[in-house]
Amino acid sequence: MILITGATGNTGRELVPQLAKSGRPVRMLVRDERKVAHIPAHVERAVGDLDKPETLAPAMRGVEKVFLVTYETQQDANVIEAARRAGVKQVVKLSTLEAEEHKIQVGKWHYEREQLIRSSGLEWTFLRPGMFMSNAIEWWASSIKEQGAVYFPGGKGRVAPVDPRDVAAVAALALTQPGHCGQVYALTGPELLNIKEMVQIISQVLGRPLRYADIPPLAAKLFMLRSGMDRELVKALMEMLRSLRKNEGAILTDTVEQVTGCRAGDFETWCRAHVKFFRTTGD
Repeated sequence: MILITGATGNTGRELVPQLAKSGRPVRMLVRDERKVAHIPAHVERAVGDLDKPETLAPAMRGVEKVFLVTYETQQDANVIEAARRAGVKQVVKLSTLEAEEHKIQVGKWHYEREQLIRSSGLEWTFLRPGMFMSNAIEWWASSIKEQGAVYFPGGKGRVAPVDPRDVAAVAALALTQPGHCGQVYALTGPELLNIKEMVQIISQVLGRPLRYADIPPLAAKLFMLRSGMDRELVKALMEMLRSLRKNEGAILTDTVEQVTGCRAGDFETWCRAHVKFFRTTGD
């Protein structure tokens, strides 16, 4: 049995169907079953919360491997303890590319969680993706539809956005095939792009012009604070933006192809598959 946390997230929503098609027994840990009502019934549901250790033991029964997505280190500690008690063999952890050098706070947080898993006695595999292509929906779809514009303090820094389907494909192999324990996989897409270039690609796919406004980082900070985001998180995100603008995120790997045998998907192909999220009724 494979237990999936974060089943409705960027990677989880791609991973669950991939594993389900393989015929492997899969169980999702969810706080609200209604959010996974669309997933076939043969995929098991376990209602639980990573912040409530007492809810994890039932979810772990019969589980051999766990795909782990967390938002704070205590959640990792809770899962590790429950996994040990249940006899889980392997944890495949979704981390971040910033954990490689762990210089900025986001990288430090994820590296700390990796170290906790390394010292747990469980077998492990770490997935370190860069920017998810699907972030374009969360960050920009609303302003594209409403104003035909993207407001983002990206500067000229480049990243190699990765398709969540590719991250899920690597995760699926790590969860179902031998040879992945003790491996750290840095996962990116096949091309380095700055934010302006990403917006231009979305524009081409939509077939209408879009405007990109490289707003000052301070404007982004004020927006996040006014929206009620935690100050420590805002501080960490601002650090990431500074790193992006200094081009420190310009990292390109071929790990997806090395692990899966298939070339990583490019941003234009992803946009064409998800263009409905950026369209207005007039498109």
